[in-house]
Amino acid sequence: MTVNSPLPRVLVYMPDQRGLQLACEALRIAHFDVTSAKDISDLERALQLSECDVIVTITAKIGEVRDICRLPIVNIQAFVLPNIDAEQPPPTFFDRSAFLDRVRRLHQDSPTSRQVASPVI
Repeated sequence: MTVNSPLPRVLVYMPDQRGLQLACEALRIAHFDVTSAKDISDLERALQLSECDVIVTITAKIGEVRDICRLPIVNIQAFVLPNIDAEQPPPTFFDRSAFLDRVRRLHQDSPTSRQVASPVI
């Protein structure tokens, strides 16, 4: 299977169940093939059992991901918008469009065929 498959393969790695569900839902609605992991053992198992092109995670987990694979990483927290005025919050606190664009771009920029993540030595 190549990276140019119709459904970009994304692995979402987050310990927060609610955040994990929301990220997976946003990606599935946008027609991504999504696998999820809530802890490091889930992440390792998912990397062994399925192919993926991009990993989505939070700032605190980037180091863990880099320790075990070399796949492109999207930090979902980079797309959370600050509440500039508490009295007039923006309609959304998450820039979904920019997030999905970043995942698509990393998928398109990755090598032409990507197998299961190779371990970092």
